[in-house]
Amino acid sequence: MRHQRYFNRGVVGVRGNRLMDSWTAKARHLMTDLHRLSLNAFGISSLRKRIVVFLTAGILGCSVLMAAVSYNAINTMQQNKIKTSMSFDLYQQSMKLAQIYNNLLQVTQQMTPEGNVGHLMESYSSTGDSYSRYLLKLNISYNIGLITFSNPAMELAMYYSPADKQAAYSNLPLREDFKMGSLLNVAGYADIQYQPPHLSLCRFSDDQVVSVTREIAFSDGSRKVIYVEAKSDIATDIDALSRSVNMPYVLVLTNREGEVQYSSNQGIFSPGRNLILNGTSGTTDGYLWNRAESDYGYGMTLLLPVASYNHELYAWKNHMVLILGIALMVMFSIALLLLRLINRPLRMFESEMEALGQGHMDAMPYRTGISEFDRLFDQFDKMKQQIQQLIVDVEQKEKRRHQLEIEKLAYQINPHFLMNALNSVRWLAVMHQQADIDKFVSSLIFLLHYNLGKSQETATLRTETKVMRAYLDLQQMRYDFEVKLDLVEGSYLDCPVARFILQPIVENAVCHGLDEHGKLDISISPDDTAQIARIVIRDDGKGLSREMLALLQRETPDPRQMGRGIGLRYVRSMLQSFYGDRARLHIDSTPRQGTTVTMHLPYGKENPM
Repeated sequence: MRHQRYFNRGVVGVRGNRLMDSWTAKARHLMTDLHRLSLNAFGISSLRKRIVVFLTAGILGCSVLMAAVSYNAINTMQQNKIKTSMSFDLYQQSMKLAQIYNNLLQVTQQMTPEGNVGHLMESYSSTGDSYSRYLLKLNISYNIGLITFSNPAMELAMYYSPADKQAAYSNLPLREDFKMGSLLNVAGYADIQYQPPHLSLCRFSDDQVVSVTREIAFSDGSRKVIYVEAKSDIATDIDALSRSVNMPYVLVLTNREGEVQYSSNQGIFSPGRNLILNGTSGTTDGYLWNRAESDYGYGMTLLLPVASYNHELYAWKNHMVLILGIALMVMFSIALLLLRLINRPLRMFESEMEALGQGHMDAMPYRTGISEFDRLFDQFDKMKQQIQQLIVDVEQKEKRRHQLEIEKLAYQINPHFLMNALNSVRWLAVMHQQADIDKFVSSLIFLLHYNLGKSQETATLRTETKVMRAYLDLQQMRYDFEVKLDLVEGSYLDCPVARFILQPIVENAVCHGLDEHGKLDISISPDDTAQIARIVIRDDGKGLSREMLALLQRETPDPRQMGRGIGLRYVRSMLQSFYGDRARLHIDSTPRQGTTVTMHLPYGKENPM
């Protein structure tokens, strides 16, 4: 607690006091702004009230979300269930009705002149003998009865004469008030008409039947209408289906024009009403519907009131209201419990914050009985210690920064002094007419300016070539070797390149590759097709062994290199940094024959600028 003692006594440096005062002021301003923002946004300044508000909003939001998700799930399941049920029930009724019409059509086929019964009718019309006609009449009635007996669902079959409006050969007694023309047709083609469910024409039957009429002509020129009917359970089936699901289904049959010909609930969809529906399912006039088109040309539609469809959803909503009420009660109970649990520790924490703001850094071990708050107070004490250490660190960093500034000035003065000294040497050489020394020092000044970053020239292939020439001029003053430079002029020389990439390579060739009186060939040319500058540096020196060449080709340093290859690693790093993977550096060497270094530098549109 030595730093705490110094802090309380006011012996910390001026910078530490100013820093502490600045942090305290900023913290107070921030707390004031947040306080005002909360008052403006919520009108509530108490954390306890905010906890209640946020908890209430959270539980209400979750409850509403749960209700919405449940509503959507139940609604989807209900829709799928009812639509699947409606589609299946409609399919069953459609197939059943189509089967009845098919059976009736087969019966009418037997009653045409080409059928068994129709053939007997032809014989009856062409026979003049009374006794034969009597026998034929009995035979016709017998066969019609046999047909109806072999089809249990059939009730009535007869011939009807439109001319005298009389029925003949009816297997059962007809109603006295029957009128063939009063029957509705739900479908038909040619001389065949299909009637929707209606009351049987039999005098002693109250069944609902469907019928088929077929107009035929006999050889004597007379025209008859075949009428056959069979019992239909459509009304009974729809009623049973409605009771089983407790929802009032309505079945409607329409003709091709969309006109209702039959309705299981004529109070809602009466015959003659237009009901034009597109597609196989949908809603209309407060009803859900599912429709099937028959091969005979009529449409069968099963409808369900939307109100009945939503009945289960309405019941579920009442359950959700009860659940939300219970959730609210639980929510308020939890809110009260939380307030009691956090109120006292928060007041203690508030007191500690005020003490910290006044500069009191003493550790105060609190134990609230709640592990989270206890850890918070422990962390708060650690923060006090870190603040004290931070003040000391800031003072030390300030001292170190001041020292670095002094060292920086010294490092800036040294190259400046060196350049001034070299310039002085150069002018002395000029004054004493020492051209070689003047040339040497001028080249050296240019190299140092460029390599130390003092030169204002942008690094291009032209400036790199110029630096390389200056270096070779210096070395030729000391060593005896020949340099051949083949440079192809072009705009590619002015493209930006990485700095200081040619000099390290020629330096390796001069210092490590060439023998006395050696020769160094340098070729720089563009490849406009590949958009690259090809640089080849070849010496005729002693070359490299395979092992050393493999070590130099490695991108990572190897302990066996013994400090060699630093320049090549630098060049590779610069190429990778500047060009990525688009530049290429290759070394080829043969012992006692020399070494060749090849570089490919891109200068096209993708070249970084």
